[in-house]
Amino acid sequence: MAQINTTYDHIDEKKTAVNAETLLLDYRHRQAMAKRSELALQSPTLDGMPSVRDPHSTEEHIIRGLDDQNFIAQCRRVIAAIDNEEYQHILNWLYIKPLPTMQVIMECLGMITTA
Repeated sequence: MAQINTTYDHIDEKKTAVNAETLLLDYRHRQAMAKRSELALQSPTLDGMPSVRDPHSTEEHIIRGLDDQNFIAQCRRVIAAIDNEEYQHILNWLYIKPLPTMQVIMECLGMITTA
C-alpha cells in the first residue's frame, strides 16, 4: 500500500506552538506602539535652525507604525481563521483582549476546576 504524504506531514507542532506563542505575546506591545504612533504623528515644523535630526525619522516612524498595525491585523485574521471556535476564544482571551483571570475563562467555557 502506498503512503500518502500531505503538506502538513513535516510540520513540527511543538515548534509551531512555541513560534505562535512568541508572536502572540508580542501582540499587546505592538498594539500599544501602533496606538502611540497614531497619536504622535505631527506635521514637520520649519524653524530655520540647523538640525542634526535624521531627516527620515518621520518616515521611519510612520513605517514602524504601519508595520505594527499590519502585525495586529494579521494576528486577528489568523485567529479568526481557526476552525474551532473554542480555540479562537481562548487565544483572544489570553493574548488579544485584556487578561481576565483563569477562573473567568474556565467559567465562560463551562469548565470546572478539579482541585
